[in-house]
Amino acid sequence: NYVEPVDPKELYYNAMEGMVSKLDPYSEFIPPQRYEEFHTAIEQEFGGVGILIEGPPAVKQLTVVAPIPGTPAFDAGLEPGDVITHIDGQSTEGLTPEDATKKMRGRVGTPVRLTIRRRGTQQPIEVTLVRADIHVDSVYGDRIRRDSSWEFFLEEDSRIAYLRVTLFGAKTADEFQSVLEKVRDRASAVIIDLRYNPGGILSQAVEMCDMLLDEGVIVSTRGRRPDKNDEYRAAPGMVLPASIPIVVLINDQSASASEIMAGALQDHGRAKIAGTRSFGKGTVQEIFQLENDQTALKFTTARFYRPSGQNIHRKEDMTDEDIWGVRPEPELEVKLDDYQELYLNLRWRQRSDPRIIATPDQPPAPPCAGDPQLLRVVEYLQQRLGGASPSEPANDDKVNAAAASSPDGSIR
Repeated sequence: NYVEPVDPKELYYNAMEGMVSKLDPYSEFIPPQRYEEFHTAIEQEFGGVGILIEGPPAVKQLTVVAPIPGTPAFDAGLEPGDVITHIDGQSTEGLTPEDATKKMRGRVGTPVRLTIRRRGTQQPIEVTLVRADIHVDSVYGDRIRRDSSWEFFLEEDSRIAYLRVTLFGAKTADEFQSVLEKVRDRASAVIIDLRYNPGGILSQAVEMCDMLLDEGVIVSTRGRRPDKNDEYRAAPGMVLPASIPIVVLINDQSASASEIMAGALQDHGRAKIAGTRSFGKGTVQEIFQLENDQTALKFTTARFYRPSGQNIHRKEDMTDEDIWGVRPEPELEVKLDDYQELYLNLRWRQRSDPRIIATPDQPPAPPCAGDPQLLRVVEYLQQRLGGASPSEPANDDKVNAAAASSPDGSIR
C-alpha cells in the first residue's frame, strides 16, 4: 500500500541488516552480492580456471602472475606475464582484478574464452578454458618454487619447518596434516605462523590442535542455551612427535580460531607463543542459510574459553591490563611499527610470486629480511637446537626477497 513503487527484496534486506545491527559486531546479514564470496572463502573452492592475476592499480593491464598446477589455465599453457586483453570477446581495459574474477569464475563445466598477449609473439593467442573446481590453499610455506609449489623449510635454517596458515577453511586441517606428514621426518622444529589469520571454522582449529596434542581439553564453549555448552578434547595420538619444539607466531590480527589454536598449545605447554598479543575475539558464530542458499544470517551463539578456563573475548570496556586474548612469551614478544608491518606484507607477497627468482645479480635477501618477529623465533629455536646451522640448499628456486611486486594471490 506504500504510495511509491518499492523493491520488496530491498526492503527485506534492509530490515534484516537493521535487526542484526542491534546485536554484537560479529553478527551480520549476508546479502546475495556477498554470499558467494563468503561461501568461497570458507569452502576454499569455486568454479574457475586457476590463475593468479594482478591488475590496476598495481599494474596497468590484467596480467597473469602464475597458473596453478593441475588447473585448466596450467594445462592450456598460460604463462606468468601473459596479458589478458579480452574475456569472452570483451576488452579487459579498465577492469579491476575483482571485475575480472566475476567474469572468469562460473559454473563448473562451462567455457570461458581468453585472449592473451604474450611477450615475444606478434599475434594474440586465444584459448578456451572449461571451468573446473579450483582449490584455494590456506597453508603456505616459506617461499614458492618455480612450479608454484611451496617449500616448507626455512631458507635461513633448513632444520626448521615453516607453515603459514592464512585462515581456517573447510580444507585447512587436511592441508595442515598433509604438510606435517611431509616435514616431520626431517624437521627439528616447526613454526606455525597465524599472523593476520582472522579465524574461520571452529572444528578445523580443533582438528589441528588434536594433531599436536595427545590428551586434554582444546577449547570449551558456553552459550545462553545449554546445548551450546561443549568441551572439545584431544584424542590419543599425534601427527607431530612431542619431541619436536613448536613456536606459534601471532599478532593483533590473529583472531577467533587462531586464538583457540595458540591458546590451547600454550596452555598445554606444547608450543611457545611469539609476536604480539592477539585480537581478542572469543565468540562462536553460526551460519543460517536463507532463500535457497542465496543469503545467510550469521550470529553469535556462544563464547569460547581456553583449556585453562581463561577468557579470550575482549569486551569494549576492557583495557590492556584485563585478561583476554593470547599473549606471547615475554622473551618472544616483538612489536612492529607501521613501516615494518607494511614491509612484512610486501615480503610475503614477493615470496608467494613464482616470477621473482634470485639471480647472480639479485641475490637472496639476508635471513628473515623484513620480519623481525620471525628472526627472533629462528634465533630462539637455534638456541634450543644447539646453535645456528648453515642452511642446506633446498630443491627449489630461491626467491629474491629484495623485491616486492605481486599480491599474495588473487585466484580466478
